Amino acid sequence: MAVLDVTCSLNGLTWEMQPTDARLAAALAQRFDLPEVVARILASRGIDLESADSFLYPTLKHNLPNPLSLKDMEKAARRMADAIEAKEPIGLMGDYDVDGATSTALLKMFLEEIGVPVYTFIPEREEGYGPNALKMKEFYDKGCRLVATLDCGMTAFDPIDAGVKLGLDIIVLDHHDAEQSLPNAYAVVNPKRLDEPVTHPCHYMAAVGVVFLFTVALNTILRERGFYAKRPEPNLMRFLDLVAFGTVCDVVRLQGVNRLFVKAGLNQMRKGENKGIAALAELVGLSEPPSAYHLGYVFGPRVNACGRVGQSDIGMQLLSCQDNIQASVLAHTLEELNLQRRDIEAAVLLEAIEQAESRPESDPFVFVKGELWHQGVVGIVAGRLKDRYNLPVFALSIEGDEVKGSSRSVQGVDLGALVMNAIGKGILSRGGGHPMAAGFSLKKERLNDFYMYLKENITPDMTQNRSSTLEIDGILDIGGATADLVRQINLLAPFGEANPEPRFVIKDVMVSRCTLLKNGHIGCTLSGRGGLYLQAIAFRASDTELGHQLLTSCNSYFHVAGILKLDSWRGQTKIQFQIQDAAKSL
Repeated sequence: MAVLDVTCSLNGLTWEMQPTDARLAAALAQRFDLPEVVARILASRGIDLESADSFLYPTLKHNLPNPLSLKDMEKAARRMADAIEAKEPIGLMGDYDVDGATSTALLKMFLEEIGVPVYTFIPEREEGYGPNALKMKEFYDKGCRLVATLDCGMTAFDPIDAGVKLGLDIIVLDHHDAEQSLPNAYAVVNPKRLDEPVTHPCHYMAAVGVVFLFTVALNTILRERGFYAKRPEPNLMRFLDLVAFGTVCDVVRLQGVNRLFVKAGLNQMRKGENKGIAALAELVGLSEPPSAYHLGYVFGPRVNACGRVGQSDIGMQLLSCQDNIQASVLAHTLEELNLQRRDIEAAVLLEAIEQAESRPESDPFVFVKGELWHQGVVGIVAGRLKDRYNLPVFALSIEGDEVKGSSRSVQGVDLGALVMNAIGKGILSRGGGHPMAAGFSLKKERLNDFYMYLKENITPDMTQNRSSTLEIDGILDIGGATADLVRQINLLAPFGEANPEPRFVIKDVMVSRCTLLKNGHIGCTLSGRGGLYLQAIAFRASDTELGHQLLTSCNSYFHVAGILKLDSWRGQTKIQFQIQDAAKSL
């Protein structure tokens, strides 16, 4: 039965309660001394008595996978250890997103701390994703005989071949979907290799997690060889803030080792030791310990901005910066680029929405394209449209005969597999990604072929069930929305992909004092019939039916669905409800 009989909300959704095993929830509450609401949510997410302890209280000592369990890991680590002992310069090639920036910054900082000369390269978006032959030659000319590709390289067959012909040993440290054949590299470390089991604990790891495990393996080998006999050994735990940052921003599943990384990394981040992250926190006026939300929605867009509309390596420079003044300058540069990115994004998004609204109703996906759309914002636009339509989205920028695109997905449609298959069929020139996000390029003449390929491979049954329901974790009266409840719920943090923040319905509240805020947000007050009230906000809702009803139906009663947050500002902590959907209260 639908929650509160809501079968068609303002967003056109049916509200459904998450199924919960009441007996398991009671057992979890008793064994782990948990509040009832937390135990019920745990049970609804498939956490049982055996897995609850590692979910709630993961530790590096007991839950970190053995790095050498990944194929080619030992081979790669020993080759880099040889280069370090020989005092050879090492080249690092990273991607231009947060995962690539954190991966490159982490390994760069480790190598520089132990006295190794390092050269880095983050491509500009116009140069295309991943390694290129020209940079391989530049690394060689600088004396590098070892190059590592970070968060890229799995499909860079030609650039890696070019580097090998020059005499380079190339190590690929990646997490993107693999093809049947591997690049001709010295070593390929990737939990998504087809010869790695899908049950491997690292399977859903971000690239920065792979790089951290590589650094652990490398450090262990150096220690065994006596490298630290006359020098201090680096503290690898201080890099966990970067691991958490990249893991959250790459929207990988926050389960298992990823959850461990983010939980431990947030604890490390609260120490403020990374000067770049500290500069970002100061820039935005953060007055509370960083959370996964801040990484994904406050810090992440700023670090991503340089790879979208500016100099791609600024984010990596910031995250590996050792000087407070320089970090502040770089952070402010990113802020300026992010403001530019927002303006560009808004213009492209408006055109994309117009196209999406006129698409064939039979398409179970959104396919939009534009001449000279800025390549740096099509990924964000795809994400915005995915949130708006709850469908897989493909956004493409056309420049002459070349087309570059980005896609975002919903559960049930694996974009990484779709893109790799399209490359195999010759429809796409190159690309890569994972189930929820992918990038690709193709010739303009193949645009219709790609569209027809999507029509054949994304069927309505993949998305129709998902697009019609909103999952609810509990129902509250307004008096139940307390700070204590939020603190209890935060026992389940960090939240993210595959572990979303619990969603509650607050029933029968009057919406009043509605105000249109900047960026399309709507602020309002929720009032209960007993006189209690709660501040609320609906993000980017102004052009939706939800936003229209909130703004025009003040003093009407609604059931509202969303997330409870603690809002800290100027030393005061208040409860805020983030409205995601609503239905008229009869």
